[in-house]
Amino acid sequence: MRTLRDAILEITSTLKQARVDNPRLDARILVAHVLNADTAVTFLRNDMPLTEAQNALLEQLVQRRIAREPVSRIIGQREFWGLPFDVTPATLDPRADTEVLVSAVIDHKHRYKSAPRILDLGTGTGCIMLALLHAIPDATGVAIDQSEEALRVARRNAMKNNLDTRVQFARMSWAEALSGPFDIVVSNPPYLNADDMAQLSPEVRYDPERALFGGPDGLECYRAIISDLRRVAQSPGLLALEVGLGQAGQVAALLEDAAFRVVEIRSDLAAIPRCLVAEI
Repeated sequence: MRTLRDAILEITSTLKQARVDNPRLDARILVAHVLNADTAVTFLRNDMPLTEAQNALLEQLVQRRIAREPVSRIIGQREFWGLPFDVTPATLDPRADTEVLVSAVIDHKHRYKSAPRILDLGTGTGCIMLALLHAIPDATGVAIDQSEEALRVARRNAMKNNLDTRVQFARMSWAEALSGPFDIVVSNPPYLNADDMAQLSPEVRYDPERALFGGPDGLECYRAIISDLRRVAQSPGLLALEVGLGQAGQVAALLEDAAFRVVEIRSDLAAIPRCLVAEI
Protein backbone atom coordinates (compact mmCIF):
# COMPACT_ATOMS: atom_id res chain seq x y z
CA MET A 1 0.00 0.00 0.00
CA ARG A 2 1.41 3.38 -1.01
CA THR A 3 1.68 5.75 1.94
CA LEU A 4 1.94 9.55 2.07
CA ARG A 5 5.67 9.21 2.65
CA ASP A 6 6.04 7.01 -0.44
CA ALA A 7 3.98 9.38 -2.58
CA ILE A 8 5.88 12.48 -1.51
CA LEU A 9 9.27 10.86 -2.13
CA GLU A 10 8.24 9.53 -5.55
CA ILE A 11 6.58 12.77 -6.69
CA THR A 12 9.54 14.85 -5.46
CA SER A 13 11.90 12.67 -7.51
CA THR A 14 9.67 12.87 -10.59
CA LEU A 15 9.36 16.67 -10.40
CA LYS A 16 13.09 17.07 -9.77
CA GLN A 17 13.86 15.05 -12.89
CA ALA A 18 11.50 17.34 -14.80
CA ARG A 19 13.49 20.32 -13.44
CA VAL A 20 10.49 21.78 -11.68
CA ASP A 21 11.34 24.34 -8.98
CA ASN A 22 10.59 23.43 -5.34
CA PRO A 23 9.74 19.79 -6.11
CA ARG A 24 9.32 18.67 -2.47
CA LEU A 25 7.04 21.57 -1.56
CA ASP A 26 4.96 21.00 -4.70
CA ALA A 27 4.71 17.30 -3.86
CA ARG A 28 3.38 18.07 -0.37
CA ILE A 29 0.87 20.59 -1.69
CA LEU A 30 -0.47 18.18 -4.32
CA VAL A 31 -0.78 15.32 -1.85
CA ALA A 32 -2.56 17.55 0.66
CA HIS A 33 -4.92 18.75 -2.07
CA VAL A 34 -5.87 15.21 -3.01
CA LEU A 35 -6.56 14.50 0.66
CA ASN A 36 -8.56 17.75 0.97
CA ALA A 37 -6.37 18.59 3.96
CA ASP A 38 -3.79 21.10 5.14
CA THR A 39 -0.15 20.45 4.21
CA ALA A 40 0.50 19.71 7.89
CA VAL A 41 -1.00 16.27 7.29
CA THR A 42 1.98 15.41 5.07
CA PHE A 43 4.25 15.83 8.09
CA LEU A 44 1.99 14.34 10.76
CA ARG A 45 0.50 11.32 8.94
CA ASN A 46 3.38 9.95 6.87
CA ASP A 47 2.14 6.38 7.29
CA MET A 48 -1.40 7.13 6.03
CA PRO A 49 -2.22 4.83 3.09
CA LEU A 50 -3.58 6.33 -0.13
CA THR A 51 -6.55 4.84 -1.92
CA GLU A 52 -6.46 3.74 -5.54
CA ALA A 53 -8.61 6.73 -6.51
CA GLN A 54 -6.29 9.14 -4.66
CA ASN A 55 -3.23 7.68 -6.37
CA ALA A 56 -4.89 8.00 -9.77
CA LEU A 57 -5.81 11.64 -9.15
CA LEU A 58 -2.30 12.38 -7.90
CA GLU A 59 -0.83 11.00 -11.11
CA GLN A 60 -3.01 13.35 -13.16
CA LEU A 61 -1.96 16.35 -11.08
CA VAL A 62 1.72 15.44 -11.26
CA GLN A 63 1.52 15.25 -15.05
CA ARG A 64 0.00 18.75 -15.10
CA ARG A 65 2.85 20.05 -12.95
CA ILE A 66 5.42 18.38 -15.21
CA ALA A 67 3.79 20.37 -18.04
CA ARG A 68 4.68 23.44 -15.90
CA GLU A 69 1.15 24.33 -14.93
CA PRO A 70 1.59 26.26 -11.65
CA VAL A 71 0.54 24.46 -8.50
CA SER A 72 -1.81 27.33 -7.65
CA ARG A 73 -3.71 26.74 -10.89
CA ILE A 74 -3.79 22.98 -10.37
CA ILE A 75 -5.33 23.31 -6.90
CA GLY A 76 -7.26 26.48 -7.78
CA GLN A 77 -5.93 28.55 -4.90
CA ARG A 78 -3.03 30.82 -3.92
CA GLU A 79 -2.15 32.47 -0.61
CA PHE A 80 -1.43 36.21 -0.80
CA TRP A 81 -0.79 38.48 2.19
CA GLY A 82 -1.78 35.56 4.40
CA LEU A 83 -5.23 35.33 2.79
CA PRO A 84 -6.62 32.56 0.55
CA PHE A 85 -7.53 33.46 -3.03
CA ASP A 86 -9.27 31.42 -5.70
CA VAL A 87 -7.33 31.39 -8.97
CA THR A 88 -8.83 30.53 -12.36
CA PRO A 89 -7.70 30.73 -16.02
CA ALA A 90 -9.43 34.15 -16.13
CA THR A 91 -7.05 35.72 -13.60
CA LEU A 92 -3.40 36.49 -13.12
CA ASP A 93 -1.78 34.19 -10.57
CA PRO A 94 -1.01 36.39 -7.52
CA ARG A 95 2.71 36.47 -6.81
CA ALA A 96 4.76 37.38 -3.78
CA ASP A 97 6.37 40.30 -5.67
CA THR A 98 3.03 42.11 -5.64
CA GLU A 99 3.00 42.08 -1.84
CA VAL A 100 5.66 44.80 -2.12
CA LEU A 101 2.94 47.15 -3.42
CA VAL A 102 0.64 46.34 -0.49
CA SER A 103 3.39 46.97 2.06
CA ALA A 104 4.34 50.24 0.34
CA VAL A 105 0.78 51.59 0.61
CA ILE A 106 0.63 50.68 4.29
CA ASP A 107 4.02 52.29 4.99
CA HIS A 108 2.95 55.54 3.30
CA LYS A 109 -0.28 55.90 5.29
CA HIS A 110 0.73 59.43 6.32
CA ARG A 111 0.10 60.51 2.72
CA TYR A 112 -3.63 59.77 2.75
CA LYS A 113 -6.47 60.45 5.17
CA SER A 114 -8.02 58.01 7.61
CA ALA A 115 -10.86 55.82 6.34
CA PRO A 116 -9.42 56.01 2.82
CA ARG A 117 -11.34 55.14 -0.32
CA ILE A 118 -9.25 52.86 -2.55
CA LEU A 119 -9.41 52.35 -6.32
CA ASP A 120 -7.88 49.16 -7.74
CA LEU A 121 -7.42 49.25 -11.51
CA GLY A 122 -7.34 45.81 -13.14
CA THR A 123 -8.18 43.87 -9.99
CA GLY A 124 -7.94 40.29 -11.31
CA THR A 125 -8.36 38.01 -8.27
CA GLY A 126 -8.85 41.10 -6.10
CA CYS A 127 -5.68 40.28 -4.16
CA ILE A 128 -4.32 43.85 -3.89
CA MET A 129 -7.63 45.44 -2.92
CA LEU A 130 -8.59 42.73 -0.45
CA ALA A 131 -5.14 42.65 1.16
CA LEU A 132 -5.36 46.42 1.67
CA LEU A 133 -8.86 46.24 3.10
CA HIS A 134 -7.67 43.55 5.48
CA ALA A 135 -4.67 45.66 6.53
CA ILE A 136 -6.56 48.99 6.75
CA PRO A 137 -9.74 48.20 8.73
CA ASP A 138 -11.48 51.54 8.06
CA ALA A 139 -10.86 51.51 4.29
CA THR A 140 -13.43 50.91 1.55
CA GLY A 141 -12.92 50.58 -2.16
CA VAL A 142 -13.91 50.08 -5.77
CA ALA A 143 -12.16 47.43 -7.88
CA ILE A 144 -12.50 47.33 -11.64
CA ASP A 145 -11.55 44.94 -14.40
CA GLN A 146 -12.33 44.51 -18.09
CA SER A 147 -13.06 40.82 -17.60
CA GLU A 148 -16.41 39.77 -16.16
CA GLU A 149 -14.95 36.31 -15.50
CA ALA A 150 -12.15 37.85 -13.41
CA LEU A 151 -14.68 39.98 -11.52
CA ARG A 152 -16.66 36.87 -10.59
CA VAL A 153 -13.49 35.41 -9.07
CA ALA A 154 -12.74 38.68 -7.23
CA ARG A 155 -16.26 38.83 -5.79
CA ARG A 156 -15.93 35.24 -4.62
CA ASN A 157 -12.59 36.04 -2.98
CA ALA A 158 -14.11 39.05 -1.22
CA MET A 159 -16.82 36.84 0.26
CA LYS A 160 -14.32 34.13 1.19
CA ASN A 161 -12.30 36.67 3.19
CA ASN A 162 -15.37 38.41 4.71
CA LEU A 163 -14.56 41.70 2.99
CA ASP A 164 -17.42 41.87 0.49
CA THR A 165 -19.33 44.59 2.38
CA ARG A 166 -16.43 47.02 2.01
CA VAL A 167 -15.75 46.77 -1.73
CA GLN A 168 -17.68 47.25 -4.96
CA PHE A 169 -16.69 45.64 -8.25
CA ALA A 170 -17.34 47.07 -11.70
CA ARG A 171 -16.51 46.13 -15.27
CA MET A 172 -14.81 48.89 -17.26
CA SER A 173 -11.61 49.90 -19.00
CA TRP A 174 -9.42 51.55 -16.40
CA ALA A 175 -11.20 54.51 -14.80
CA GLU A 176 -13.07 55.72 -17.88
CA ALA A 177 -16.51 55.74 -16.23
CA LEU A 178 -15.50 56.74 -12.70
CA SER A 179 -15.57 60.18 -11.13
CA GLY A 180 -14.00 59.56 -7.70
CA PRO A 181 -12.63 60.95 -5.56
CA PHE A 182 -10.29 58.21 -4.30
CA ASP A 183 -7.57 58.63 -1.69
CA ILE A 184 -5.48 55.67 -2.85
CA VAL A 185 -5.09 54.38 -6.40
CA VAL A 186 -3.32 51.06 -6.95
CA SER A 187 -2.66 48.88 -9.95
CA ASN A 188 -0.64 45.93 -11.16
CA PRO A 189 -1.34 46.53 -14.86
CA PRO A 190 -0.21 44.44 -17.82
CA TYR A 191 3.37 45.57 -18.44
CA LEU A 192 5.14 43.03 -20.64
CA ASN A 193 6.28 44.26 -24.04
CA ALA A 194 6.38 42.33 -27.31
CA ASP A 195 9.84 40.88 -26.63
CA ASP A 196 8.85 39.82 -23.11
CA MET A 197 5.80 37.99 -24.44
CA ALA A 198 8.00 35.98 -26.79
CA GLN A 199 10.17 34.83 -23.88
CA LEU A 200 7.63 33.91 -21.22
CA SER A 201 8.55 31.20 -18.75
CA PRO A 202 6.43 28.03 -19.00
CA GLU A 203 4.49 28.81 -15.81
CA VAL A 204 3.64 32.39 -16.82
CA ARG A 205 2.17 31.15 -20.11
CA TYR A 206 -0.81 29.91 -18.08
CA ASP A 207 -1.71 33.52 -17.17
CA PRO A 208 -4.26 35.23 -19.46
CA GLU A 209 -2.51 37.29 -22.14
CA ARG A 210 -4.71 40.32 -21.48
CA ALA A 211 -3.29 40.44 -17.94
CA LEU A 212 0.29 40.39 -19.22
CA PHE A 213 0.67 42.37 -22.47
CA GLY A 214 1.12 46.10 -22.01
CA GLY A 215 1.54 47.02 -25.67
CA PRO A 216 4.64 47.07 -27.89
CA ASP A 217 6.70 48.97 -25.29
CA GLY A 218 4.90 47.63 -22.21
CA LEU A 219 3.82 51.11 -21.09
CA GLU A 220 0.37 51.57 -22.67
CA CYS A 221 -1.57 50.80 -19.49
CA TYR A 222 0.52 53.20 -17.39
CA ARG A 223 -0.26 56.00 -19.85
CA ALA A 224 -3.99 55.24 -19.60
CA ILE A 225 -3.91 55.16 -15.81
CA ILE A 226 -1.92 58.37 -15.46
CA SER A 227 -4.19 60.23 -17.88
CA ASP A 228 -7.19 59.51 -15.61
CA LEU A 229 -5.57 60.29 -12.25
CA ARG A 230 -6.44 63.98 -11.95
CA ARG A 231 -10.10 63.23 -12.59
CA VAL A 232 -10.56 60.37 -10.13
CA ALA A 233 -7.99 60.99 -7.37
CA GLN A 234 -8.21 62.99 -4.19
CA SER A 235 -5.35 65.35 -3.34
CA PRO A 236 -3.47 64.74 -1.15
CA GLY A 237 -3.48 61.05 -1.91
CA LEU A 238 -1.34 58.13 -2.96
CA LEU A 239 -0.64 56.18 -6.14
CA ALA A 240 1.13 52.81 -6.08
CA LEU A 241 2.00 50.96 -9.29
CA GLU A 242 3.72 47.64 -9.83
CA VAL A 243 6.31 47.78 -12.62
CA GLY A 244 8.26 45.23 -14.61
CA LEU A 245 11.97 44.62 -14.87
CA GLY A 246 13.73 47.78 -16.06
CA GLN A 247 10.55 49.88 -16.19
CA ALA A 248 10.84 51.90 -12.98
CA GLY A 249 12.68 54.80 -14.60
CA GLN A 250 10.35 54.93 -17.59
CA VAL A 251 7.18 54.92 -15.48
CA ALA A 252 8.68 57.49 -13.11
CA ALA A 253 9.31 59.75 -16.10
CA LEU A 254 5.69 59.37 -17.24
CA LEU A 255 4.49 60.37 -13.76
CA GLU A 256 6.83 63.34 -13.52
CA ASP A 257 5.82 64.54 -16.99
CA ALA A 258 2.23 64.57 -15.67
CA ALA A 259 3.35 66.61 -12.62
CA PHE A 260 3.12 63.78 -10.09
CA ARG A 261 5.94 63.42 -7.57
CA VAL A 262 7.50 59.98 -7.16
CA VAL A 263 8.34 59.52 -3.47
CA GLU A 264 9.67 55.97 -3.48
CA ILE A 265 10.80 53.21 -5.81
CA ARG A 266 10.62 49.98 -3.79
CA SER A 267 12.41 46.75 -4.74
CA ASP A 268 11.25 43.16 -4.29
CA LEU A 269 13.17 40.39 -2.52
CA ALA A 270 15.30 39.89 -5.66
CA ALA A 271 16.38 43.56 -5.47
CA ILE A 272 14.40 44.38 -8.63
CA PRO A 273 12.62 47.78 -8.54
CA ARG A 274 9.02 46.56 -8.36
CA CYS A 275 6.75 49.34 -7.10
CA LEU A 276 6.51 53.10 -7.64
CA VAL A 277 4.84 55.27 -5.02
CA ALA A 278 3.76 58.76 -5.99
CA GLU A 279 1.90 61.61 -4.33
CA ILE A 280 -1.39 62.61 -5.89
